Amino acid sequence: MIPKGAKTRNLEEKKRKVSEIISAVNSSNAQFIVNVIGMTAEDVTNLRKLLKSKNAKLQVVKNTLARIAAEECDLRVVEDLFVGPTAVIYSYGDPVEIAKVITKATKDYPKFQIKGGCVNGKALTPKDVEVLSKLPPREVLLAKLLATMKAPLYGFVGVLAGNIKQLIYVLNAIKDRKQEG
Repeated sequence: MIPKGAKTRNLEEKKRKVSEIISAVNSSNAQFIVNVIGMTAEDVTNLRKLLKSKNAKLQVVKNTLARIAAEECDLRVVEDLFVGPTAVIYSYGDPVEIAKVITKATKDYPKFQIKGGCVNGKALTPKDVEVLSKLPPREVLLAKLLATMKAPLYGFVGVLAGNIKQLIYVLNAIKDRKQEG
């Protein structure tokens, strides 16, 4: 028989875990759902350390609690991924960097499996995560965008500078004629 207060404590513990998941989802910009079953404890620890260095966190979750949290966070797009052994990687930085880490982890750890994910509310399949991992880092993309935005301005300045140079050449030629004449 279960002690009288045990069910209440168990329910409170589950509520606390759901609120922890909700807090992690709300403070992260991407979530990747993975399977770590079959990996050694040392491999999981090494992966956790690597993710921590990239501003991310790996957390093993109970599927029922994760589904409740996903529903409360309006992330129904990933609810179906919470089947079987599940861990969630929360990305607090550049999701592309984390996608690179976990895609590489599938090669380093044969038992590691990407189930899918979510970036800014958009669901990702394992293939989408792989495609995301092939993107350049955020800083490179921003630099390319900035260069693209600056190119027309440089062209415009070049045209204006060319007209001013021609005007100066004409004025110098007129000055030279007047000095000769």
